[in-house]
Amino acid sequence: MKNLSLNFLTRRNSRLDFSCVVLILLALVLGCSDSGDSSSSGETTKKSVSPAYIGVWTGRDGSTVTFRNDGSGDYKSGGKSVSGATVEIDEAAKEIRFTLLGFDSGKYKIDQAPAGNKMKLDGMEYRRTGGFDAGNSETTADVSTSEIPSENELRPLVGETLQNFNGAVQQSDFTDFYSAISETWQSQTSAAELTEAFAPLFKQKMNFTPKDEAALNFAPKPTFESDQTLKVEVNYPTVKGANVKFRLRYVKENAGWKLLGIRLNP
Repeated sequence: MKNLSLNFLTRRNSRLDFSCVVLILLALVLGCSDSGDSSSSGETTKKSVSPAYIGVWTGRDGSTVTFRNDGSGDYKSGGKSVSGATVEIDEAAKEIRFTLLGFDSGKYKIDQAPAGNKMKLDGMEYRRTGGFDAGNSETTADVSTSEIPSENELRPLVGETLQNFNGAVQQSDFTDFYSAISETWQSQTSAAELTEAFAPLFKQKMNFTPKDEAALNFAPKPTFESDQTLKVEVNYPTVKGANVKFRLRYVKENAGWKLLGIRLNP
């Protein structure tokens, strides 16, 4: 069964998305395959983040920075937002760097390292507003493993996400897909930006329809991230004979789970 190699991240600047995807698709044309080694896909190996930084931080100007214990992170500042990037915190150089697929996507100067729930980056004071509480070993999120949806609950949720995504790719238009994602994600992008960012998939005529919906495999088990989002990984064979893997993130909005981000490895 054919295995393709493509890694795509959303919820960030569409121009960067487009450039990264073009490079990855070029690698496909040249015959690269998914070896399971993160270094072969151009993605920097993630390192764990110090517990002092983990959580969601909000600056006085409304900008946000998120750090997770798996070494990934997001930020939104001014007109730019990045999600799912690899984070490297260099205490010696007093610098935080974000990279996506090996490309620099932003950095912050550490003026004051976290002290409790405060820190200062690039001259701006940030306060921890979600996730890990430095004064407690528990997370501040009001969630627990018992609240993680069961597989029976995940199947219709993920199935709808995959159907919406595949429909958008087939129609070369992400307007309907955009209307179904979380308000949080909608505030960071637009339907036009998503359509432009995923355009390379249209040209490749990629079809993500599952060969058999019952074949959806959820592994590893879904978990809660430190920023209170639900992380779900699912892999399955498509009708075209390719094995695909989606890494999805959901956020609780209006008592339901809404898509917050998507990472794809066809």
